[in-house]
Amino acid sequence: MKAQRVEMFVCPSATPADTSGLQKLADAGKIKPDTLVALVGKTEGTGAHDDWGRIWADAALREWTAKFLDVSKDEVAKHVIFVLSGGCPGVITPHIAAITREWVEVADRRQGDEKRLVVGRAGSDAISPEEVGRMGMIRKVATATHEAMKDAALSDPKDVHLVMVKVPGLTTASIKDAESRGKTVVSHDLTFGPEGAGVYANDAAALGVAMALGEVPESKLADDVVRRNWDLYSEVAMTSSGGEKRHGEVVVFGNSAGSASPLRIGHSVTRDFIDAEGVRNALRAAGLQFKDGLPDEKDLDRLVHVFAKSVIPGSDQVRGHRITLLDDVHAYEIGKALGGMLVASVTGRTTNYVSGGERNSHQGPPGGNIVAAVVRAES
Repeated sequence: MKAQRVEMFVCPSATPADTSGLQKLADAGKIKPDTLVALVGKTEGTGAHDDWGRIWADAALREWTAKFLDVSKDEVAKHVIFVLSGGCPGVITPHIAAITREWVEVADRRQGDEKRLVVGRAGSDAISPEEVGRMGMIRKVATATHEAMKDAALSDPKDVHLVMVKVPGLTTASIKDAESRGKTVVSHDLTFGPEGAGVYANDAAALGVAMALGEVPESKLADDVVRRNWDLYSEVAMTSSGGEKRHGEVVVFGNSAGSASPLRIGHSVTRDFIDAEGVRNALRAAGLQFKDGLPDEKDLDRLVHVFAKSVIPGSDQVRGHRITLLDDVHAYEIGKALGGMLVASVTGRTTNYVSGGERNSHQGPPGGNIVAAVVRAES
């Protein structure tokens, strides 16, 4: 029988256009044109809607990938999903994670064998400017999430531990386009502030994942619950948006008994900004067996990658004590930096995917953040 085998390779980036790490993987035969399914990473820059670092990285990666696959740049999206999150404040190292998938012949797995990593991908239908942050986007992301689950051969939402989504944001041009057709948009604020178009896009995408996985019933969803009803959320959605996108791109990660991968994924949720135990719980959920304190170096040798959100809480208190982050003009960058430091303090490495910085989100419960870890299973 054939089974899916997934690998993940993390390449630090010297500049937004640095594709040398990917080229080394290609030269070594670790990634091949018929096995590369996704490139997920952090790019240096502001992380805002006008983040040219992210756009530069996207263009460079698409050019490299087109040559690698021997297809036109316009065809790349049909073969490889790109999820790039801008902004690396503090101790977040810019990097790209290359994810590969192939089908290999295996003997029948025995009942009780450990579930291993599988990955699925899908693109949504085009998302118009008037749909950004609204039910149109929610439904299209939900449909794409279902398609990505099918692509991963996952049927049980409980086996899904991470869904990464990149969706269109709004720009001056796309707003003008919508209004020229007599349509309205969710916001004219192009920032990632509390009422910015960027956070509406991110949160609608998260609710699309929640709808697909049954975390939130469709009957509870409407345009006016986005960024209003914080009781509605996903515990596995990590989303971001950019004006360079025209449709949503979804990558689903889960574990399956039919997988032949050497990797496993697990996730957890932190209770607040200083909850290192929540990060450790994600490592445990993925299969690291340390009990108390920090994982030791032997444990961390098996750690492949960590994905985390770092959303600023709506409250000005953490565990009963006042903080001034909500009043800080640089809160967006500080929020990401805090998440990067929290994860690095546990993992002992800085090549962690940490996105966020927005205030409140449907990505995780109020005050908490999602953390997912990929580890190499013990042989």
